Amino acid sequence: MTIKQYRTVRIITTVMIAMVFSQAIILKSFIIPIIVLTLSAVVLFYLRRKVDGVIADERDYLAGGKAALLAIQVYSWLAVIVMFVAYAKRDLNPAYEPIAMTLAFSTCILMLLYALLFRYHDKIKFSNKKILYAIIACLVFAAAVMFGVRLLSGEDDWICQNGQWVQHGNPSFPAPDVECR
Repeated sequence: MTIKQYRTVRIITTVMIAMVFSQAIILKSFIIPIIVLTLSAVVLFYLRRKVDGVIADERDYLAGGKAALLAIQVYSWLAVIVMFVAYAKRDLNPAYEPIAMTLAFSTCILMLLYALLFRYHDKIKFSNKKILYAIIACLVFAAAVMFGVRLLSGEDDWICQNGQWVQHGNPSFPAPDVECR
């Protein structure tokens, strides 16, 4: 496979993923996009290995590393600023507090994950087998985070049932002002 063919397949795959995601949002089905995204990542990973020629060189990786570091720094600063503003305004609307906490924890997880992967990459030279181990470690980490969020999340909330806000547990804030659909 040539580089041009690979890039064409990658663009077509991106368009197909975008179509699946947009339809999934309309249909409120979220398992199908996850499956499509996973399958497309596996297919593109396989096809990348079949490419004859150089897809990227050292300069590309250096520029990509600098861009990734800058993107993480900019996101972190913006997320922290928005988090502080939302947390300060939580008295106006109780929904701002979970938004602030989500931003705070996602920023911490992003920075920790970057630090771990940076240290791993800095100390150990990557090979095909080590990349597989890194992917498995990331998946285990993501599963642990999701399990922890589910296990540690509060049970006190308002749930929309039959057009009415129903108290679940003992929420510390009044029912939402938005219409329940």
